Amino acid sequence: MQIPAGVNDSFPQNIYQTQQSIYQQLKAIDEKLLCIIAKDERHVATLATVKRFDTNMTLYYIPVRPLWHWMQCGQSQSLAELIISMFAYLEQVVGVPFYTEQDSYLASQYETLEQWVNDDQEDDACRDKQLDELYTMHNAGLKIYAQIIDPQKLITFESVVQNFQPRKKEQDWKLVADGFLQLYRQYPARSIFDNIHSALLYPQDEDRIYADQYISFYWSGNDCFQDCLFEMIDNHFQEIAYMDEPAHVTLFDYPPESITADFDFETRLFDLINDLSRLLNRYDHEQCEPAI
Repeated sequence: MQIPAGVNDSFPQNIYQTQQSIYQQLKAIDEKLLCIIAKDERHVATLATVKRFDTNMTLYYIPVRPLWHWMQCGQSQSLAELIISMFAYLEQVVGVPFYTEQDSYLASQYETLEQWVNDDQEDDACRDKQLDELYTMHNAGLKIYAQIIDPQKLITFESVVQNFQPRKKEQDWKLVADGFLQLYRQYPARSIFDNIHSALLYPQDEDRIYADQYISFYWSGNDCFQDCLFEMIDNHFQEIAYMDEPAHVTLFDYPPESITADFDFETRLFDLINDLSRLLNRYDHEQCEPAI
């Protein structure tokens, strides 16, 4: 039975043994369950089951540079509008952070990269390219962010998806947009952070990979910073033992007959984010950079 350190310091031994017995009954129902002793705001201890969604240590990063390309191209306005609508849902409802937000994790990573470039005294073509990319990244990001936080974009989300007439090579975009719209209809106010319980497991350890660090919008995975960016992130995450993942928590005093942990929202959302990112990455070509 897994009990976070410090949670059950004064828990009566006889009750603890009873809870262990209940735990064994629950494991017979679902072997993937984690069982803990939790305390509520009144400091009353009770048994809780926790079932976690396995993210497989995936970075759910959504590139925005392809959208910027299409926003500059008159022939791709309908596709750009469709993507903006999906981004608006992900930002406004799901809560996916954007890399230009000052308190976002990727904002700090890009600031570090910018500091490295500014500290580089070598005046060469590579540094000039990096400075140009930083300038475009910042200004394009501000303009895209202003669009996707517009409440009107969420209001028109359904009509934009329904009215989108995909060309032959745009069928996959329509499928992904339909998937997000169906998710929005079924879970109109659901955030990806609703089932993140940061303080429940290992509450004494603040050094963890937070959900807003592995779920985010970012500039590009195919630019001159890609290797440095992912190396920084990998080095940071490799030093951390715990990762915040969606989890269903059930508090009770007596063993329930069944445990239902429905990760329908998380499963569909992460699959759709992967599909969206795959399509965006496919079109993310560095040589297509437009002027601001």
